[in-house]
Amino acid sequence: MKKLAAALLSAMALAAVPVAVAPGAQADVCGDVGGRHVNVGGCTNVAGDVAVASDDDAAAQATSGQAPCYTPQGVPYYTPGSDPCY
Repeated sequence: MKKLAAALLSAMALAAVPVAVAPGAQADVCGDVGGRHVNVGGCTNVAGDVAVASDDDAAAQATSGQAPCYTPQGVPYYTPGSDPCY
């Protein structure tokens, strides 16, 4: 009976380990480009680099008929002033 209980406790402990160690998702894009004179590398947070207009500016642009920018997921947004979409 002790061997069965030990086997069950071991199996339950091993089943709980992947749940406890699961990492969070990251939205970084990393790259490395090398050339004859320049070597560039690093990571960037794509979602954090987008400049988004304030609520008042976005409402003014929508009222004037300016077309919004769209994220890759299809969500519309406006950039500050006359900044281009990225």
